[in-house]
Amino acid sequence: MNSVLAILNIFIDPASSVAYQRAQGKLAWLPPILLAAAISAGVSFLLRPLFEQAMYNDLLDKMSVEKAREAMAFVNGTLTFSVVMTPVMLAIMLAISSALVLGFSTIAGVRTAFTDVFTLLAHCSLVPLLAQVAQSVVVKLRGELTSMAGMQPAFGLDLLLDDNAPRLLQGLLNYFSFFTLWYIVILALGYAALTGVSKAKSFGVTCPVWILGLIFALAGSLTR
Repeated sequence: MNSVLAILNIFIDPASSVAYQRAQGKLAWLPPILLAAAISAGVSFLLRPLFEQAMYNDLLDKMSVEKAREAMAFVNGTLTFSVVMTPVMLAIMLAISSALVLGFSTIAGVRTAFTDVFTLLAHCSLVPLLAQVAQSVVVKLRGELTSMAGMQPAFGLDLLLDDNAPRLLQGLLNYFSFFTLWYIVILALGYAALTGVSKAKSFGVTCPVWILGLIFALAGSLTR
């Protein structure tokens, strides 16, 4: 099987993907991270003009034109830096999540290795990345944006809410999009295949990963 297709197999067949990961050795985590970084960088490059315009419009609502231009100079530098550092930042986030899963594995009496969990999470991270690609397509089709709010099209149940709904409720329903639910299922099935535990136990051990993401999403909803 083509190596790229083998990596993408995590989307539909986690058990086979785990078997492939084991066969690749200790550096099996590297290809999916590099693939995710390349796709993320491509999306950022594609949307950067729209992002900069939307950010500039938001700044103009809060400050003078001169101050807004100064702020955008800093934003531009930050964007360039973040694209370069994408693989490192992704690896750090995956390491934190892996440590979390490993800790709960120990509590649950499940024996597994950090490298194996890290590799599984690296492959599973491609599912949320798919959401980023889908969002970029929607944003690109919309064309020019007037504010940053348009940079994050909804794929969750928050589509059913009006703008006056409580922010925490919006954040909660927005987080549980089709892609997030897909990620939760894939992660649980992959961990079950990796460790041999039941799917119910696998779900319990891996849920702290997406609960952590939910906490950040709810915190972010309060700052909008």
